[in-house]
Amino acid sequence: MVFGMNSKPLVSVVMPAYNCQRYIEAAIRSVMDQSCRDWELIVVDDLSDDSTSELVHKLSETDNRIRLVENEVNMGAAESRNRGLELSLGEYVAFLDSDDLWHPEKLERQLQRMQESGADISYTSYSIIDENGNSCKSDYIVSCKSTFDELLKENFIGCSTVMITRKIAEKYRFTKEFYHEDYCLWLDILRDGYESAGCTEVLVDWRFLSNSRSYDKKGSAINRYKIYRKHLGFSVLKSIKLMVYYTVRGIKKYMRK
Repeated sequence: MVFGMNSKPLVSVVMPAYNCQRYIEAAIRSVMDQSCRDWELIVVDDLSDDSTSELVHKLSETDNRIRLVENEVNMGAAESRNRGLELSLGEYVAFLDSDDLWHPEKLERQLQRMQESGADISYTSYSIIDENGNSCKSDYIVSCKSTFDELLKENFIGCSTVMITRKIAEKYRFTKEFYHEDYCLWLDILRDGYESAGCTEVLVDWRFLSNSRSYDKKGSAINRYKIYRKHLGFSVLKSIKLMVYYTVRGIKKYMRK
Protein backbone atom coordinates (compact mmCIF):
# COMPACT_ATOMS: atom_id res chain seq x y z
CA MET A 1 0.00 0.00 0.00
CA VAL A 2 1.30 3.43 -0.95
CA PHE A 3 -0.69 6.03 0.95
CA GLY A 4 -1.65 9.48 -0.26
CA MET A 5 -0.71 12.82 1.22
CA ASN A 6 -3.74 12.97 3.51
CA SER A 7 -3.60 9.48 4.95
CA LYS A 8 -1.56 8.28 7.90
CA PRO A 9 0.82 5.34 7.62
CA LEU A 10 0.81 2.41 9.99
CA VAL A 11 4.55 2.77 10.61
CA SER A 12 6.81 5.81 10.50
CA VAL A 13 10.47 4.98 9.96
CA VAL A 14 12.96 7.55 11.27
CA MET A 15 16.46 7.57 9.79
CA PRO A 16 19.12 10.15 10.78
CA ALA A 17 21.78 10.58 8.11
CA TYR A 18 25.18 12.22 8.03
CA ASN A 19 27.80 11.70 5.31
CA CYS A 20 26.61 8.18 4.61
CA GLN A 21 26.56 8.10 0.82
CA ARG A 22 28.22 4.68 0.77
CA TYR A 23 25.44 2.90 2.65
CA ILE A 24 22.25 4.94 2.69
CA GLU A 25 20.75 3.75 -0.58
CA ALA A 26 20.94 0.11 0.54
CA ALA A 27 19.41 1.08 3.90
CA ILE A 28 16.51 2.87 2.22
CA ARG A 29 15.95 0.06 -0.25
CA SER A 30 15.70 -2.37 2.65
CA VAL A 31 12.71 -0.31 3.79
CA MET A 32 11.27 -0.20 0.28
CA ASP A 33 11.52 -4.00 0.13
CA GLN A 34 9.44 -4.57 3.28
CA SER A 35 6.55 -7.02 3.04
CA CYS A 36 4.57 -4.49 5.09
CA ARG A 37 3.86 -1.71 2.62
CA ASP A 38 2.08 0.76 4.89
CA TRP A 39 4.95 3.01 6.00
CA GLU A 40 6.55 6.40 5.63
CA LEU A 41 10.29 6.96 5.78
CA ILE A 42 11.56 10.23 7.22
CA VAL A 43 15.24 10.73 6.45
CA VAL A 44 16.73 13.60 8.46
CA ASP A 45 19.93 14.72 6.76
CA ASP A 46 22.19 16.38 9.32
CA LEU A 47 23.93 18.85 7.01
CA SER A 48 25.94 16.23 5.12
CA ASP A 49 28.68 17.52 2.85
CA ASP A 50 28.73 14.46 0.58
CA SER A 51 26.02 13.21 -1.80
CA THR A 52 23.76 11.80 0.93
CA SER A 53 20.89 14.24 0.41
CA GLU A 54 21.05 13.91 -3.37
CA LEU A 55 20.76 10.13 -3.14
CA VAL A 56 17.78 10.38 -0.80
CA HIS A 57 16.08 12.97 -2.99
CA LYS A 58 16.51 10.75 -6.04
CA LEU A 59 14.91 7.80 -4.26
CA SER A 60 12.07 9.97 -2.93
CA GLU A 61 11.15 10.83 -6.52
CA THR A 62 10.48 7.14 -7.15
CA ASP A 63 8.46 6.52 -3.97
CA ASN A 64 6.25 9.15 -2.30
CA ARG A 65 6.54 7.37 1.03
CA ILE A 66 10.12 8.65 1.35
CA ARG A 67 10.52 12.12 2.82
CA LEU A 68 13.78 14.04 2.99
CA VAL A 69 14.18 16.59 5.79
CA GLU A 70 17.35 18.68 5.82
CA ASN A 71 18.72 20.26 8.99
CA GLU A 72 19.93 23.83 8.61
CA VAL A 73 22.66 23.22 11.19
CA ASN A 74 24.38 20.05 12.34
CA MET A 75 22.26 18.74 15.22
CA GLY A 76 23.68 15.28 15.90
CA ALA A 77 21.96 11.90 15.83
CA ALA A 78 19.80 12.43 18.94
CA GLU A 79 18.24 15.71 17.82
CA SER A 80 17.88 14.43 14.25
CA ARG A 81 15.92 11.44 15.52
CA ASN A 82 13.84 13.76 17.68
CA ARG A 83 13.03 15.88 14.65
CA GLY A 84 11.94 12.75 12.82
CA LEU A 85 9.77 11.74 15.78
CA GLU A 86 8.07 15.13 15.80
CA LEU A 87 7.26 14.82 12.09
CA SER A 88 6.11 11.21 12.25
CA LEU A 89 2.46 10.31 11.66
CA GLY A 90 2.40 6.54 12.13
CA GLU A 91 0.64 4.48 14.76
CA TYR A 92 4.07 2.93 15.31
CA VAL A 93 7.56 4.40 14.90
CA ALA A 94 10.63 2.36 13.93
CA PHE A 95 14.25 3.47 13.82
CA LEU A 96 16.86 2.59 11.21
CA ASP A 97 20.40 3.93 11.07
CA SER A 98 21.64 4.86 7.62
CA ASP A 99 24.31 2.14 7.49
CA ASP A 100 22.16 -0.75 8.71
CA LEU A 101 19.78 -3.05 6.83
CA TRP A 102 16.37 -4.59 7.47
CA HIS A 103 15.31 -8.03 6.34
CA PRO A 104 12.13 -7.93 4.19
CA GLU A 105 9.85 -9.32 6.92
CA LYS A 106 11.13 -7.05 9.68
CA LEU A 107 8.18 -4.70 10.03
CA GLU A 108 5.55 -7.38 9.46
CA ARG A 109 6.95 -9.77 12.07
CA GLN A 110 7.55 -7.01 14.61
CA LEU A 111 4.07 -5.56 14.23
CA GLN A 112 2.58 -8.99 14.77
CA ARG A 113 4.70 -9.48 17.90
CA MET A 114 3.67 -6.12 19.35
CA GLN A 115 -0.01 -6.57 18.59
CA GLU A 116 -0.03 -10.04 20.13
CA SER A 117 1.86 -9.01 23.26
CA GLY A 118 0.45 -5.51 23.76
CA ALA A 119 4.01 -4.21 24.19
CA ASP A 120 4.81 -0.52 23.71
CA ILE A 121 8.44 -1.14 22.70
CA SER A 122 9.89 -4.06 20.80
CA TYR A 123 13.27 -5.07 19.39
CA THR A 124 14.69 -7.93 17.35
CA SER A 125 17.71 -10.18 17.08
CA TYR A 126 20.31 -9.04 14.58
CA SER A 127 23.33 -10.13 12.61
CA ILE A 128 26.61 -8.21 12.75
CA ILE A 129 28.20 -7.30 9.42
CA ASP A 130 31.33 -5.44 8.40
CA GLU A 131 31.69 -2.47 6.05
CA ASN A 132 31.39 -4.77 3.04
CA GLY A 133 28.24 -6.49 4.27
CA ASN A 134 29.94 -9.71 5.33
CA SER A 135 29.07 -11.43 8.59
CA CYS A 136 31.87 -10.71 11.05
CA LYS A 137 30.50 -12.09 14.31
CA SER A 138 27.84 -14.57 15.37
CA ASP A 139 24.24 -13.38 15.43
CA TYR A 140 22.99 -11.59 18.52
CA ILE A 141 19.84 -13.33 19.72
CA VAL A 142 17.53 -11.47 22.10
CA SER A 143 15.05 -12.85 24.61
CA CYS A 144 11.28 -12.64 24.16
CA LYS A 145 10.92 -10.14 26.98
CA SER A 146 13.19 -7.95 29.07
CA THR A 147 13.17 -5.80 32.17
CA PHE A 148 14.79 -2.57 33.30
CA ASP A 149 17.16 -4.48 35.59
CA GLU A 150 18.32 -6.72 32.75
CA LEU A 151 18.89 -3.75 30.47
CA LEU A 152 21.06 -2.10 33.11
CA LYS A 153 23.54 -4.96 32.83
CA GLU A 154 23.65 -5.16 29.04
CA ASN A 155 22.26 -3.06 26.22
CA PHE A 156 20.78 -5.82 24.10
CA ILE A 157 18.45 -3.44 22.25
CA GLY A 158 19.91 -2.35 18.93
CA CYS A 159 18.56 1.01 17.78
CA SER A 160 17.87 -0.19 14.23
CA THR A 161 15.76 -3.04 15.62
CA VAL A 162 13.41 -0.89 17.72
CA MET A 163 9.74 -0.15 17.19
CA ILE A 164 7.60 1.91 19.58
CA THR A 165 3.93 2.82 19.78
CA ARG A 166 2.54 6.27 19.11
CA LYS A 167 1.97 6.65 22.85
CA ILE A 168 5.70 6.30 23.49
CA ALA A 169 6.63 8.46 20.50
CA GLU A 170 4.58 11.35 21.84
CA LYS A 171 5.97 11.13 25.38
CA TYR A 172 9.71 10.45 25.03
CA ARG A 173 12.69 11.98 23.25
CA PHE A 174 16.35 11.10 22.83
CA THR A 175 18.69 13.00 25.13
CA LYS A 176 21.70 14.78 23.67
CA GLU A 177 23.45 14.98 27.03
CA PHE A 178 24.86 11.46 26.99
CA TYR A 179 26.81 9.24 24.64
CA HIS A 180 24.57 6.33 23.55
CA GLU A 181 21.42 8.41 23.70
CA ASP A 182 19.36 5.48 22.47
CA TYR A 183 20.33 3.38 25.50
CA CYS A 184 19.16 6.19 27.81
CA LEU A 185 15.79 6.21 26.08
CA TRP A 186 15.25 2.45 26.31
CA LEU A 187 16.15 2.61 30.02
CA ASP A 188 13.68 5.44 30.60
CA ILE A 189 10.86 3.56 28.88
CA LEU A 190 11.40 0.31 30.80
CA ARG A 191 12.00 2.12 34.10
CA ASP A 192 8.60 3.76 33.69
CA GLY A 193 6.96 0.34 33.53
CA TYR A 194 6.14 -0.08 29.85
CA GLU A 195 6.03 -3.61 28.48
CA SER A 196 8.68 -4.79 26.04
CA ALA A 197 8.70 -7.62 23.54
CA GLY A 198 11.61 -9.20 21.70
CA CYS A 199 11.55 -10.91 18.32
CA THR A 200 14.07 -13.73 18.55
CA GLU A 201 14.26 -14.00 14.76
CA VAL A 202 17.19 -12.19 13.12
CA LEU A 203 15.55 -9.34 11.20
CA VAL A 204 18.28 -6.68 11.04
CA ASP A 205 21.87 -6.48 9.81
CA TRP A 206 23.82 -4.15 12.08
CA ARG A 207 26.97 -2.76 10.50
CA PHE A 208 29.99 -2.73 12.82
CA LEU A 209 32.38 -0.05 11.55
CA SER A 210 35.88 0.71 12.81
CA ASN A 211 35.14 4.45 12.99
CA SER A 212 31.84 4.09 14.84
CA ARG A 213 31.13 4.95 18.47
CA SER A 214 30.45 1.27 19.17
CA TYR A 215 34.05 0.47 18.21
CA ASP A 216 35.43 2.82 20.87
CA LYS A 217 35.21 0.52 23.88
CA LYS A 218 37.06 2.83 26.29
CA GLY A 219 34.80 5.75 25.43
CA SER A 220 31.72 3.56 25.66
CA ALA A 221 32.69 2.34 29.13
CA ILE A 222 33.34 5.85 30.45
CA ASN A 223 30.04 7.10 29.13
CA ARG A 224 28.15 4.07 30.38
CA TYR A 225 29.32 4.93 33.88
CA LYS A 226 28.11 8.50 33.38
CA ILE A 227 24.67 7.20 32.44
CA TYR A 228 24.49 5.16 35.65
CA ARG A 229 25.65 8.04 37.82
CA LYS A 230 24.16 11.14 36.19
CA HIS A 231 21.20 10.02 34.11
CA LEU A 232 19.91 7.36 36.48
CA GLY A 233 21.30 8.81 39.71
CA PHE A 234 22.78 5.57 41.01
CA SER A 235 25.36 5.42 43.79
CA VAL A 236 29.03 4.89 43.06
CA LEU A 237 28.87 1.34 44.44
CA LYS A 238 25.86 0.34 42.36
CA SER A 239 27.36 1.96 39.26
CA ILE A 240 30.63 0.06 39.69
CA LYS A 241 28.77 -3.21 40.17
CA LEU A 242 26.81 -2.62 36.97
CA MET A 243 30.02 -1.74 35.15
CA VAL A 244 31.36 -5.18 35.99
CA TYR A 245 28.30 -6.78 34.35
CA TYR A 246 28.67 -4.43 31.38
CA THR A 247 32.35 -5.27 30.90
CA VAL A 248 31.95 -9.05 31.15
CA ARG A 249 28.93 -9.19 28.87
CA GLY A 250 30.49 -6.75 26.43
CA ILE A 251 33.58 -8.94 26.09
CA LYS A 252 31.40 -11.98 25.41
CA LYS A 253 29.29 -10.06 22.89
CA TYR A 254 32.09 -8.66 20.74
CA MET A 255 34.67 -11.43 21.06
CA ARG A 256 32.46 -14.24 19.88
CA LYS A 257 32.85 -15.34 16.25
